[in-house]
This record gives sequence, structure tokens and C-alpha cells, in this order.
Amino acid sequence: MSNNNLAADFDVDTPIDHNYHVDTNEKIERWESTLPKEYWDYREEWESHPKNRIVQQFPIHLDIEATSSCNLKCTMCPRTEMEANGTFWKVENFDFELYKKLIDEGVTNGLRSVKYNYLGEPLLNPKLFKMIEYAKEKGVIDVMFNTNATYLSEKNAEKLLNSGIDKLFFSFDSPTKAQYEKIREGAEFEEVLGNIKRFIRMRDERGSIKPFTRVSMVLMKENQDEWPKFKALFEPIVDAVAYVDYLDHGDQNNSEMTLIDLTARDNRFCCPQLWQRMFVHPDGVATVCCIDSKRELVVGNVHEQTISEIWQGDKYSKLRKLHAEGRSHEIPACARCPLAKY
Repeated sequence: MSNNNLAADFDVDTPIDHNYHVDTNEKIERWESTLPKEYWDYREEWESHPKNRIVQQFPIHLDIEATSSCNLKCTMCPRTEMEANGTFWKVENFDFELYKKLIDEGVTNGLRSVKYNYLGEPLLNPKLFKMIEYAKEKGVIDVMFNTNATYLSEKNAEKLLNSGIDKLFFSFDSPTKAQYEKIREGAEFEEVLGNIKRFIRMRDERGSIKPFTRVSMVLMKENQDEWPKFKALFEPIVDAVAYVDYLDHGDQNNSEMTLIDLTARDNRFCCPQLWQRMFVHPDGVATVCCIDSKRELVVGNVHEQTISEIWQGDKYSKLRKLHAEGRSHEIPACARCPLAKY
């Protein structure tokens, strides 16, 4: 795994970098050479705030889920499991007027970065492009999202390229048609691969290196031998190729998929996300964690409070205190967290 700065930047997806594997290359170095000082200042905040227990007025980063809808039923996704057992919450798009209110509050109080996905597919929200444009117009430094690329039509690709998006992350999971379509139920291998290739071609034809692109796979028992072939397929196409270890969001004991031993936990684990980011779902619910797909750690609702009030509120403060004191295992959801293994 690379320790270069952009690799660290991918922590916005996965907060514990030992779980994220990406190698540096000339494309990453070229991208980094174009980034302004304000970008590196923001990345320094991302690193230093958890280490120094700094709680500023507003989160550095907001994960604003553009939609809780998704068109696929991926085998490793907690959303698939929750839909099957009837525990998934309401499917809806994020309200655009509420979104603007959050961005307006954030840009004057320390918001540096926004990402538009959690368990949904952002491109299913027709106002996604306006959301991106609004954030960039207001001065948000780093705007990004993950996509399964099934809806990355030529028309949508054009809209994305015009929106000002900074980074676009493709989730793919296998270099072979049979395995890909088994893991990503509902997707068609050749179509999605073609969508990705066309997007890169359209970007390059503009003479631009923006947005930065990355494709990643979730490494599981069923595809663990495919990483070299996956890397060889995508290195000529996108700017970076990566994999993440499969982490079960459910009972944390899915031996059919996971490659890592999650039985041993380091109780000194102090999660950096508590000082970096907040997740806001389309129904207004605010949570603290990328692994908390069951929404056990609800800290407020943006229909009732401002982001600043939630961020500096008692619930967040209590969670930070327990983590800082090495007592994260006293929080049931955190006690089960597979990231503590790292």
C-alpha cells in the first residue's frame, strides 16, 4: 500500500488506511501536482484533528447521501441484506433545498469536502448534478462520490464533466464477466465497463485530468485470486486501482466472504471519523460512522437541529470521550466494529 498523500485522501471512503490498498503511479503524481495549497491545508486538518482531538465548528467532511435508492443487489452490501429481511429504511432522494441549507451553513464554518453516497447509488438522483454544481460554486474544495456506473450514460457523463466534480470512484469487484455479475446482481459487465471507458475518453478529449478517477474491488474469498487480473484490466483506463478488505456490516461473522480475522480487537482503538465527518441520510438522520449501516449511532436529525449543533452536541461529545479514553468497546456498535482490528 502506498503512503502517498492522495492514497491517504482515499480515507474519505475508508477511514482506517490499513484497510485500503492503492499504489502510487504517475497519474496520481500528476494529479497531486495540480492541487492548490488550500487542498493540502484541508488534508492536514483531516490528519491532525483526530490526533489532536480538535473539534471545530463544523465537520471537515459531510457524507450527504444523495439517495437511499439503489438498482443493484450486491452480495457484500448491507443494504441487500436489510432489504431482504425488511429492516431497510425509507427509499428517497435528499431534498435539494435542505441540501443547500447544509452547504451554506458549512462553507462558512469549516466544511471542506462532500461525498454523495452511503448505501444508495447517487446517479439515481436526477438533481445530483445540481448538488455538485452548488457545492463547487460555494467553494467546497473536494467533491466526490462512488458509483456502480450502471447509470453513467453518455448524457450523464457529460453532465458530470460539466458539474465540477473533483473525484469519481467506480466500484467494480471483478475482472471477469461471470464473477462480476454474480457479485453485482443486476449489472451487466460489458455495459458498465463500456460506461467507464467512455467517461474517461470524454474527459481526456477535453484535455482535462479532472475528475480524478479510481476503480476498486472489495476483496473477498470469492474473488481473492482476481486482484492481479483486475489491476491489469484497469490500470490503462483509470487514474488509480485499489482494493478494500471485505468488512461485514452485519453480524461481523460472515466467514463465507471475509478474508481477515475479526475475533481480536484492540480496545485502544480511537476512531478518527468522530473528529472528521458526519453522515446525513435523506430522511435527515445524522450518524457518525461508515460501518454503522443499521444506524445505531444516531446523533441527531438535520430537520430539527443544525449540523453545528449536532456536531458539538452531547451525543457526539460522549462518543468522542469514550474513544479518546480507550473505552470505545463500551459502545455496543463500536465494540463490534471490524475497523478496530486494524
